[in-house]
Amino acid sequence: MRLALVFLVVLGSGGRTLAQARPGAGEILIDATGPNAQHERRKVPLPPEGPEREAFMRDFIVVSLVDNEVRIGARTLPAAEFYTRLDRPDLVARAEDRTRQRVWLMAGGGVVAVASVVAGSLVMASAQNTNDPRCAVSVATQNACLDSSTHAATAGTILLVAGLAIGTGLITWGASIPEMVTTPQETLRLAADYNLALARKHGATGARFQLLPSLAPGYARLTARLSF
Repeated sequence: MRLALVFLVVLGSGGRTLAQARPGAGEILIDATGPNAQHERRKVPLPPEGPEREAFMRDFIVVSLVDNEVRIGARTLPAAEFYTRLDRPDLVARAEDRTRQRVWLMAGGGVVAVASVVAGSLVMASAQNTNDPRCAVSVATQNACLDSSTHAATAGTILLVAGLAIGTGLITWGASIPEMVTTPQETLRLAADYNLALARKHGATGARFQLLPSLAPGYARLTARLSF
């Protein structure tokens, strides 16, 4: 026989937006708070105490909505490893493409920066030495030496600064590309589904928790259904 409890949860604007694991009496709450927390909220039943629960806790995934990162314990999972655990080869392929893009942009930016420093330094080093005796032959030769030296110094500086700017831009661009190909809310939903399946794999039984959104001007309300 199944029972269903229905109760209301009124959402308000919160502080940080995080997915947290909170051990409770036989369950772990997958939660996220804040104005953008428009996602499912789940309660995952814990397996029975003993080796099965310990195994579950070792692989339990925690999601940070702020950084869109996933962790097992203190270890942050790379995006491809997370999607592999979910058995989602499509997301793994997209994450690996993102990683390659990041690597190429950051490596290319590093090469451009180093090359510009070397090239700019060589150009500036090739500037005419105005103390060369050949420059003192006449006023014309002195002016020619000064012009040549100034031109080389200017060209070398421009080359160095421009190359560093481009290289830094490429590195920054690469670093800003997220490896995660799902939004924070999607990541949380996938992790919650994974945790629920993991709990059941290790023998957990318990309540199922659902949230049904209801929106109106000035507030957001969720009807929560807890089925036993």
